[in-house]
This record gives sequence, C-alpha cells and structure tokens, in this order.
Amino acid sequence: MKKIKPVYYYLATLCWWAAIWTASSIPTNKLPSINILGWDKLAHTGVYFVLALLVNKSMKLLGVSRKKAVWVYLVLLATAALDEAHQAFIPGRRVTVWDFAANGTGLALGFLLLQLKHDKSR
Repeated sequence: MKKIKPVYYYLATLCWWAAIWTASSIPTNKLPSINILGWDKLAHTGVYFVLALLVNKSMKLLGVSRKKAVWVYLVLLATAALDEAHQAFIPGRRVTVWDFAANGTGLALGFLLLQLKHDKSR
C-alpha cells in the first residue's frame, strides 16, 4: 500500500477548515431543513471532531510537541468562536453559545484522543 504524502494531510486539513467556514456562511434560506432534535449539535460536534483528527495527524507529521499542541488547540477553539460570531452577519443565521459548545466538544474530543495517544507512546 502506498503511503500518503504529508502534504495531502495538510491540504485536507485546510480544505476541511475552509469547508466549515464556507458552510457556515450560507444563508439559512439556502439550506435544507433538518427537524431532528439534537441533529444540529451532533453535526457541529462531528465536523469539528474531524477537523481535530486532521490537525492531530498534521501535527504528528510535523513533530509538534505536546506543549505546542495545546496552543494549536487554543487557536482552533478561537477559530470556532469566530466561526460562530461571523454568522451574525449571515442572513437567517443565529449566533448561539450552544453551537459554540458543540464545536468545542468536537475539538475537546480530538484533543483528548491526542493526549491519549501521547500517553500511549511513552
């Protein structure tokens, strides 16, 4: 099996992050309605968890230390907050602390997984 080049992980991470921002910039009247209780928060958590997994792989390939990983995750959390805040300027979108909490939950799960892998590799 061929090994995937590191640059593809970096590109995938950037593309995923851009896709999150692009999707959150779409006015709600252009989105399909999903009336399943909790589905929205699960989607927020899942999307940011995938971002965290991609970032974890990229950091591993770059040899990022555990201490620097904390800073990377703080930046990710800040971008999640900015993503939520920028929706105040998108027609039909609302800024909610619950969406930010769901974004943060996805990132926290990814960070926890990263920490568990660090502990396992010792």
